[in-house]
Amino acid sequence: MNKIEYLIISSTIDFSTDLVCYQLLKKKQKFYRLNRDEFQQHKIVVDVTKKVMTIQNDKEVFEADFETLRGIFFRAPVFLRTQPKAELTVNEQLERNQWSSFLRNLVVFKNAKWLNNPVSTYRAENKIYQLCIAEECGLKIPQTYVSNVTDCVKNLEQKYVVKSLDTALFYDFKSHKEMFTYSNVITGRELVEYDLAAAPVFIQEFLNPKVDCRVTYVCGRLFPVKILQKGKGMYGDWRQRKEELEYITFQLPKKIENSICEMMQKLELNFGGIDLAVVNEEYYFIEVNPTGEWGWLEIKTSMPISETIEKSLES
Repeated sequence: MNKIEYLIISSTIDFSTDLVCYQLLKKKQKFYRLNRDEFQQHKIVVDVTKKVMTIQNDKEVFEADFETLRGIFFRAPVFLRTQPKAELTVNEQLERNQWSSFLRNLVVFKNAKWLNNPVSTYRAENKIYQLCIAEECGLKIPQTYVSNVTDCVKNLEQKYVVKSLDTALFYDFKSHKEMFTYSNVITGRELVEYDLAAAPVFIQEFLNPKVDCRVTYVCGRLFPVKILQKGKGMYGDWRQRKEELEYITFQLPKKIENSICEMMQKLELNFGGIDLAVVNEEYYFIEVNPTGEWGWLEIKTSMPISETIEKSLES
């Protein structure tokens, strides 16, 4: 029986998790990586009376104690956003629902250092809520509406950013392709032509010209980068061409650092990928992703994000 001190919840293809596991291996830490897409390759028993969880793979058995597990790196979605690629059988529906419940129930490891606790993630992933908290903490936010009508659009010539209220993933059965929605910039004249009755959307003022910034937050330490295209800020959603861009490390103003730290404390998040936009030297909070990507930033900039995560799990 191998008693572990750290539990990693992720998937087999998550590069950011690979980096954290490498740091744990370097320190010879006792940990186990449990991938969501490999649940059925394990025998998992949670003994509620003895307050231990055992995980058995084809070679060994690992034990995590409710009281003494030191840290959990939780790279798992709380909401099931992916759409099934075909009609699910009863067994497949059962697997999808019950394993999600299993992940939420891991909050029984109450003494562990979480990055992040799924309860906090669930709350913080609500974008209206995080915008309100950001503003409470002194961060500027764009003028924002969430609506299934366009009555809030008063200026037909003004440009707006329109995006989904939550990460939207779809599967097209005709083309057999997965689809992801990005932010779109359109005029008020175009926007009022759309019928939004089926679902609400985010409608925000368009900040331009701007410089996008991504701030990776780990337990009070900030790793900010400016996202540039040929040395300049870019128009629209930078995520559509992430690999083509430049990522330049820089120092945030102390006031912005303090506001971000206060916001993350109020959201009860130990980790987050925070998007900011700089317009005329003013910083605007756009959103925070409690399970945001960061692996490519460590490779591009050599910022010690994975090392900081490993040290935070230890503390």
